[in-house]
Amino acid sequence: MFKQILVPVDGSALSERALAPALAIAAHSAGQLTLIRTPVVEVAMVPTVEFFGNYSLRGLDQAVEKARKEARDYLDALQRSSARPDVSVHGEVVDGDPAEAILEAAAARRADLIVMSTHGYSGITRWIMGSVTERVLAHTPCPVLIIRSETPLKKMLLPLDGSELSEQALRPAMTVAAALGASVTLFRAVKEMPAHHIQELEGVEHGLGLRVQDEVAEEARTYLDKLAAAQPGGEVTTAVRSGPAASAILSYAETHGIDVVAMATHGRTGAQRWVYGSVTEKVLRNSHDFAMLVVRPRA
Repeated sequence: MFKQILVPVDGSALSERALAPALAIAAHSAGQLTLIRTPVVEVAMVPTVEFFGNYSLRGLDQAVEKARKEARDYLDALQRSSARPDVSVHGEVVDGDPAEAILEAAAARRADLIVMSTHGYSGITRWIMGSVTERVLAHTPCPVLIIRSETPLKKMLLPLDGSELSEQALRPAMTVAAALGASVTLFRAVKEMPAHHIQELEGVEHGLGLRVQDEVAEEARTYLDKLAAAQPGGEVTTAVRSGPAASAILSYAETHGIDVVAMATHGRTGAQRWVYGSVTEKVLRNSHDFAMLVVRPRA
């Protein structure tokens, strides 16, 4: 399903961590991979002779031309080093603010997936959570695969909460997992019953409180098992844990060596930001060791 894949790079080896998984996904989907880079223009501020205290940009046109050439040469070299017979790769220089440039490029190419690193640095250009990546997540309509390390992505966790929203991550997540040869665990966190509720039920019948809590967990397992059985091919297992959703996801990922977590979210800005119970945001901001596939559901 990923026919048009966009990979923003900034000239650093860290940003290029996105290349390996992007190439694998493109090969699996018979897709096209587009590398994009925004030029980094370095100019000097010099005082003007005509007006004391004023400054002007020296050699702006030449600096822009030099930056664009450097970006073009870099993309050409990266395109050659990434060449493989089963993937079409090309590079393109895009101007402007990095986040805006990525979003505009994604819209122009009708990108199906953006794959980007969150810890690449080069000059004044940054690819870090909280700036470029977060802005892209908030506005792009296509899934974004966020790469944090060079670790191969072989174990995927897909949290679901029973809603249609969360289930919209299923198809893209399974496609990415198949392309990367990753196993998938469908996961659901169930709320712990407050102690006073358990005590109230125990007052009605001995053992009732624990039975009700177990029934909630069993319903979650049945739900996940049904979805797992419907997935074509691949290794799909299920897991249910109790506790707050974000904490349960992070704890499971840490203790089970998860390489990538896939989640759906409603990315918004301002007061409506991260409407999906803030769970995806909490996982994004507290996950340091694994990649994330963030899916914006279709309207």
